[in-house]
Amino acid sequence: EHEDDERGPWFVKETNKNGGRAIQICQRASQCLALANDPKETYVIQRHIPDPNLLTDGRKWHFKLYNLLICEEEQDVGVVDGGNAAAAVWTLRSHKEAWLCAADKPWSADDITPEAQMTIKRTKRFREEVPLQELNIPHHDSDDMSTECLFANTYCSMFRQCTDIVATMVERAVRLNKLQARPGKKKQFELFSSDFMFNSDFTKAYLIECNFSPVIYDPYANQELTTPGLKRYQRLFDVCGDKAEVNDHEMIRDAVSIVFFPEEAEKMKDADDSFGGWKVVKSIPRFVS
Repeated sequence: EHEDDERGPWFVKETNKNGGRAIQICQRASQCLALANDPKETYVIQRHIPDPNLLTDGRKWHFKLYNLLICEEEQDVGVVDGGNAAAAVWTLRSHKEAWLCAADKPWSADDITPEAQMTIKRTKRFREEVPLQELNIPHHDSDDMSTECLFANTYCSMFRQCTDIVATMVERAVRLNKLQARPGKKKQFELFSSDFMFNSDFTKAYLIECNFSPVIYDPYANQELTTPGLKRYQRLFDVCGDKAEVNDHEMIRDAVSIVFFPEEAEKMKDADDSFGGWKVVKSIPRFVS
């Protein structure tokens, strides 16, 4: 029983790196501290989730969501509650097209190789109307719906679960004063990613990590290719051009429009209050007496 309590896999991560860099994997909790051995670094130690959903070919995967958080000062938003004025309002948006990121080979709890455990590659874009055939969605005999409807319902549930978790995280940070508006700065913003895994029947989402320096690729920005992921996406773009799966140009362009040209973005928003795929999840005021 004690061995079961220790059993992993376990992940030891340096907090200041992304793209799968500086992640070490071990089988037991007792092995973790030996891997977190650099006194200059800050580490996170994390246990693998139980009963993970796997792709139809047995590979592990995670759900990557991009988020846009904007803070506006009170004089710009004018939110008042019970006589208390909001010092700032934080508006959280999430992009409706999330990503499937998959490992290279089938998963096993006993296999601690990076090829089985690391899901750092963005491989497919989630679009509500286009089913991903490799997604392993439980289908009960009582379900009288098409593959398209089953996928759409599952994706809506996944998106809702994940955005609820991110909204709770942001709301808690605002309430505890961990997120603060900078005096004199009328508007601040952050584009960050959040990674999730699901249990086998998609009834529970687990937040794996948030990354405030996410790997974002815009082939038209002449950006420096500083990570293996960026170099991989560039190679794909060189071969496929605009048909390459990973191309964040439009997502970045629309985020910039929302932040710097909000009036124009407001005029062009969709029926569900989204603009360019960026859907408003929650507005969170920070009140002062």
